[in-house]
Amino acid sequence: MRHDVVLETSHTAVERRLLDRALPEHARVLEIGCGRTTRLREHRRRIERLVGLDTDIEAGAENPYLDEFVAADACRPLPFADAAFDLVYANFVIEHLAEPEPAFREWRRVLRPGGELVVLTSNVANPLLGAARHLPQPLRLLAKRRVSGAAERDVFPAVYRANTTRSLERTLTRAGFAVRELATVATLHRYAGGHRRAASALVRAERLLPAARRSTIVAEFAAVER
Repeated sequence: MRHDVVLETSHTAVERRLLDRALPEHARVLEIGCGRTTRLREHRRRIERLVGLDTDIEAGAENPYLDEFVAADACRPLPFADAAFDLVYANFVIEHLAEPEPAFREWRRVLRPGGELVVLTSNVANPLLGAARHLPQPLRLLAKRRVSGAAERDVFPAVYRANTTRSLERTLTRAGFAVRELATVATLHRYAGGHRRAASALVRAERLLPAARRSTIVAEFAAVER
């Protein structure tokens, strides 16, 4: 197990490293909250079957990288057999889960023993994100639009019920997972848009924080044998 204390500022680079390790050849992969696109497209040579799951039927149907789309709630029983997948992937989904532990138990059920879970999510132990969680939805939408160009239809309410390193690891452990690597990444600079000085100041500010308070959690967990 590794809890990363090195200051990293690219959550996609950390994610890429974890996926390179977690994905076997000819992998069967379930993406939770797949939306309209996926960064797993960069790994398709190792993915034999990519299934996307989302409550947004329109978004999932538009995703060109999936082999199959399933409209379902990630917090409810999933329409898949036990041990159906080698990897479950969730990219900024956990903050939206009303019932994270039941969801994680279902994710564990559909993974083969020793299968992998790779997640990215916001860390509300970060002072700025901890304050931002109380923003009204219109202000969240404005921030998302500025940072990532997200459309209103793609910004969903967030509840943050497993969104610190401690709560995430504790909840996933109860659900049948063991942490392999958990990194916290300094990503506040993305909120500066094109303002370089502001971005640099935000990187310096996160450098002063304890690792557990950096803004984005990127983690790999293994499904424990039962």
